[in-house]
Parts: sequence; C-alpha cells; structure tokens
Amino acid sequence: MQLLKLVESKVRVGVPLPWNVRNQDCTLLLARGHVIRNDSQLEALLERGMFVDIEEFKAVQALTAPAAKPPESIYTRWALAIDALESALPHLGETSDSLDAIQALADEILELADADPDIGLFMAVRQDHAKHLRYGYSHAVYTALLGILMARQLGWAAVRIRQIALAALTMNASIAELQGQMAAQDYPALDRQRTQIRAHPALSAALLEKAGVTDAEWIAAVMQHHEQPDGSGYPHGISSVSDAAQVLRMADLFMARISPRQLRQPLSIQDAARLMFRDDKGGPFSTATIKVLGIYPPGDFVKLASGEMGVVMRRGAEARTPLVAAVTDSQGKSVTSTLQRDTSQAAYAITGPATDRSLLTRVPPERLYGYAVHTG
Repeated sequence: MQLLKLVESKVRVGVPLPWNVRNQDCTLLLARGHVIRNDSQLEALLERGMFVDIEEFKAVQALTAPAAKPPESIYTRWALAIDALESALPHLGETSDSLDAIQALADEILELADADPDIGLFMAVRQDHAKHLRYGYSHAVYTALLGILMARQLGWAAVRIRQIALAALTMNASIAELQGQMAAQDYPALDRQRTQIRAHPALSAALLEKAGVTDAEWIAAVMQHHEQPDGSGYPHGISSVSDAAQVLRMADLFMARISPRQLRQPLSIQDAARLMFRDDKGGPFSTATIKVLGIYPPGDFVKLASGEMGVVMRRGAEARTPLVAAVTDSQGKSVTSTLQRDTSQAAYAITGPATDRSLLTRVPPERLYGYAVHTG
C-alpha cells in the first residue's frame, strides 16, 4: 500500500471522510464516513499525520471530480502551492508523479511571480505564524519566489530562473518535516537534528538523482546551497560555488531569518537585509535582493510622518518610497477604511518600521488588494 499524506485543504470539518485515514504505518485511524467535528480535532490529527491509500484517494477523486469552476484567487493559489509541495515532496524518488508535480509547481510559482510579484512578497513576508509544522513547505515556496525575483533582477535567462525555482522547492527534500518540527519546538536544536541539517544538501541531491533528475545545474544548486565562497560552508566546505547556489543560499537564509519560530521572534526585514548585505560584503547577490525587496517590502508594517501606521502594499520607484495602506489614524487608532499613502510625499514619508505588529492580524490581503484578484 502506497500512502499519500493529507494536507489541510483536503479534509473538511463536519463532512464525512470519503476515504479511510491511516497513520504512516498503515494502521487505520478513522474509517470512511467518520466526521471530524471541529478545527482543534483536525489540527491535532494533522500534527499527528494523516495518510490515505493513494489508489483509494485517486478513485474517490475520479468519482467526485467537479465541473469547471471559476479561477482561484491569487491568494488561494499561493496557499495551494504550499499544499502541492507538502503532497509531492515526501514522495520524491518514489513515484514519477511527485517529480511531475514539483515541475508543475515551479511553473505555477513562475506564473504567480509574473501575475503580481507584490502580492507574492506580501504573502511571503506575512506568513501564518500559527502553522509552524508546515514551515518546511511554506519556506521552500517563498524561497522559490525570492530566488526567481533575484535571478530576474540579475538578468538571468528563463531556463536558469526556472532552475532556481526547482532547486528552492527541493533543496530541503530530505528534512522538510524536520524543519516543521524544529520551527514548532520550544527548545534548541538537538544534536541529532543538527546532524540531519548538516547532511541534508547531499541527501536532497541524492533524492533528486533517484527521482530521475538529470539537470546538473539543478542538482548542483541543491548540493551547494549551504556552501560559501570562503570555504566555510557545508557539507563539503568547497570554495568554488555556483552562482545559482549562492542566490539560493541568500534567498533561503533571508527567508529563514524573517520567518517565525516557536523559540524566537523573526528578524525585521531591515535587520535581515543588513545582515545579508554584511555577509555578502555588498556583492551583486545581496544588492539584487535589496533592489527586489526595497527597504520596506510588501507586507511590512511601517510608521508614517502623518502619525499613521500602515501596511506596505506595493514597491515604489525608490527603495524607501513604497505605496502604503494606512490602517490607523494619526493617533494610532485602528480604522475600518484603508487609505493609500504615497510615501514619496513628505507628509506621508516612512519614519521607520512599526514595532507593535498586533494590528497586522486584522489586515488580510483582500483588504488591500481586493477580493477578485484572479490570474490565468
């Protein structure tokens, strides 16, 4: 029996299960027809791990295939991209379907980056802090986006940009579940976890080869994405590192630094950019990243000269002058309307990042960009 891990979007509270649900050892957990009663029960089951016989899943899917439906919103497509990676990556090297799914997902992220990169960056910066256990998958998806935008800024050809996307999606294939566990744990990494981390570039590259990947640049980027030109990286401590691997390492590290953990708060965008620029000694890759993001990228929370606080919506002509949606009045009180502020105007200039980020949880992307954002 070959098992498929179920993700949140495949299970509905209050609706009878269309298949038998098992644990990863094939033991039956819930019989077909069982009803999950509430969100907390579903969350506990997802954390434990819910699996279904892939043949049973396909049979039910064939019977219940819906008629043509309207296109998904761009926000939903980003969420579904994470679901798709969580479904495919654990089976890399086991079935051809998994590699096909990852190839298709890279194309989807490239399309989303074309459709509206600002919304993509907003989703990356404003990650769901409650879903640590999915971190290994969300991190890879948003690293792919940043890598794509960096490579475009550097003027790379389309084939190399796609290699960056593929490498980002698979760089942590051997530890994606471990990453989620470590993001959720409230204690420092254990020795055995550190050992797995050190080994993961080589193990992930080996999974790609087992899956039938023959693209040497893709495999090399995964193998080298923690190596450094001064030889201080791992797993082999080499100093001859491909440009693709260096872009991937920088995007990977930047996204890791701004992502939440149970054990620590994320770094601010500005602090993460400062560290990246220092580590790269102001080289072309860190410069490209800063040009892509600006000083205050979409999703960041800022204070304005007017006294208002707002969420960055879109990057501006200059790194320091994005378009901002004010979500408070000049006294710092929350407002129901959203007023767009051009921060190139002195009256609305950004005076710095806002420290109290509690208001952000009440600002969904639909409020800033609208509800009918569709692509394709």
